Amino acid sequence: MNEDQQDEAEALLAIYEDDSNFIQVSDTVYCYKFVCEENEMKSFMLQITWPKDYPESDDAVLDLDTFFNSHITESERSTMIELLTPHMEDWSGMAATFSIITYVTDNIEEFREVIRNEKLVERVEKEQPETVAVTTATLKDNENRSTKGMTKGQKRRFYDKFGNIDVDEKPRGWNWVDVIKHLSKTGVQT
Repeated sequence: MNEDQQDEAEALLAIYEDDSNFIQVSDTVYCYKFVCEENEMKSFMLQITWPKDYPESDDAVLDLDTFFNSHITESERSTMIELLTPHMEDWSGMAATFSIITYVTDNIEEFREVIRNEKLVERVEKEQPETVAVTTATLKDNENRSTKGMTKGQKRRFYDKFGNIDVDEKPRGWNWVDVIKHLSKTGVQT
């Protein structure tokens, strides 16, 4: 890590000290979450990696291939990076991490318009018919089970495992009297 990178790292940590969306992964990798309160699926995380010769000769490497962005398609990610590429040339040769984050924050709607959530729509359409079929089958199974009731063995295992569910109900025999103890105390009446 060179001196310019150390200075930029100190500045970033001072600026984003209280910002929970800013994450320092390592000395040369930083992430920023752009969270959308209205629609979670429009949120994304930008990862900025500094090459060895950054900022003097190499530009920062921008990446959207994080698990947080799994709802965004590859084409949408590349489009979002293309939106930033022309501005990267303007910031070439200088510390650009703060400028990148600020630019995205200022133009957040432009980036969120790129995210169409096609994967989510496809996933919902695929899962919906299966869910209905599974739910119908489960209801039929539950109806068959409820009409049968539990056998003695099932009841015994149930009570062994879970005990007496009804708290107010006392266990069987809680008030039984030991006949021999009782007779020994009271004596035999003839």
